[in-house]
Amino acid sequence: MVNTADQLLQKLNSLQSRREFLQLFGKGLGYSALATVLPACGSSSSSDNDPDVPPPAPPPPLPAASPEYTALKRISFGPHRDELTAIRNLGISSYIEQQLDHLNISDGTLEADIQALFPLTFQAPVQLLAGFPDNIFDVATQMIAATQYRQMFSKRQLYEVMVEFWSDHFNIHLVNGLGPTLKPIDDQQVIRQHALGNFKDMLHASGKSTAMLFYLDNFLNQAVAPNENYARELMELHTLGVDGGYTEDDIKEVARCFTGWTLRLPGDPDADYGEFVFVDAIHDNGAKTVLSNPIAAGGGQADGEAILDLLADHPSTARFIATKLCRRFISDNPDAATIDAVAAAFTASGGDIKDTLRAVFASSAFVDSADLKFTRPSEYLASLVRALAPDTSYPADNGLFWFYAQNTLGQLPFYWPTPDGYPDVQSYWASTGGLLNRWRLSFLSFSGVIPGLDIIDIDYASMLNGANTINAVVDAITDAVLMRPLANEDRDIIVAWLETEWMVAADEPQAGTLPLQAAALLAAVLVSSIYFHLR
Repeated sequence: MVNTADQLLQKLNSLQSRREFLQLFGKGLGYSALATVLPACGSSSSSDNDPDVPPPAPPPPLPAASPEYTALKRISFGPHRDELTAIRNLGISSYIEQQLDHLNISDGTLEADIQALFPLTFQAPVQLLAGFPDNIFDVATQMIAATQYRQMFSKRQLYEVMVEFWSDHFNIHLVNGLGPTLKPIDDQQVIRQHALGNFKDMLHASGKSTAMLFYLDNFLNQAVAPNENYARELMELHTLGVDGGYTEDDIKEVARCFTGWTLRLPGDPDADYGEFVFVDAIHDNGAKTVLSNPIAAGGGQADGEAILDLLADHPSTARFIATKLCRRFISDNPDAATIDAVAAAFTASGGDIKDTLRAVFASSAFVDSADLKFTRPSEYLASLVRALAPDTSYPADNGLFWFYAQNTLGQLPFYWPTPDGYPDVQSYWASTGGLLNRWRLSFLSFSGVIPGLDIIDIDYASMLNGANTINAVVDAITDAVLMRPLANEDRDIIVAWLETEWMVAADEPQAGTLPLQAAALLAAVLVSSIYFHLR
């Protein structure tokens, strides 16, 4: 008897635990590699909290994927078949250099399409203010949609990875007071302009960003009533790191340096709303000392400029940035020697982001670290499209599905509420609820039962390439969707499961729609598996 997608969804939606989910896929699956990070998630069984019961063994390592695949998986929002071909043809090092030279990568009409589909993301604060606050939802949805569009479809994948990295590093919650009128220009002129440029330049741009000045209250910072919010986050999150060697006195002194850094507010007759302005009359022009460095009296705006230079060049900043980059591209707990090497490249290059990344990618830790990172929701969602529907264009009329999908998974762009940005460690993302939501979405997105999802056009016939037995279907869809090999145990489990579902022998040729149905079901299983969720 053939299970339809509707029947499968009924089963899936009735599941109460991930153990039941795994039982759906075959007897004996247990903690094999296909079981999605179960040891990292605890367990649904009450006996699992018993101290006398030993924890389950971790899943065995996955079969090694090709070096080209593992590199692509970590420098993009998911492998795309054309990009996998390109990296194999060019070689990994040459491909990475091509990605670092992002402005020379043709993206076709992508940016023109984004401007047409999401025009609010390019408007200046004074333009957005005219529709505020009625336009808050439109601004938010367009900012999010434009981000997702680029992550799914841009050929400048490493650049988009770094845009997301720096958006978290200099995090600004989009919907905070006047934030929706200020963040779009920050995204364009701070993050996207400098994502593969120079860190010091980006730090200066962020310091004058009126979105940042508003978000961290520095627009209120004046000599008679210093506000320390920006000074504290500047050192803790943007440069030195919490253990970077600064003191509470340093925070107070840095706050004094940034008094008078503010923005033109609505109704200002002297300039357009949202522009940066330094007001000397409210600046503390006294002498200051920051990190044992004297700041002479009377410096005006140059006080803040000097602090940004000082912090950008500080050894603690080099190590802090290097640690975060290694955590992004290598593992949740990168080794000290690799961090030191990347920090040295950062320092030697004067904060050049490309040279710093070259040190990351040249490290043996990067080469040897495949499958040590758990994908975040943004990567997972973009990967679904890039793997299953690589020729699909962004659905402007149905884009809200991706908005709600990413919100459900917990990583809506520009919506992390605190200045530290979304976490980049498995322990945060591999929760029971998070995994169940991914599993459900894996099936719902490609079942065709949700209104509007006909926008996703998955060409299973091309993926199958004539395969008409269960064995052949499994191999063809695995190669097309995962682009990496399955463990023999997992392949056997899947084949046995499909034999049971369709009541046909694995090597018996089938005609008609049966291979297409098997392909669709298998694709949903594969994008739910550990193979798809690690990088």
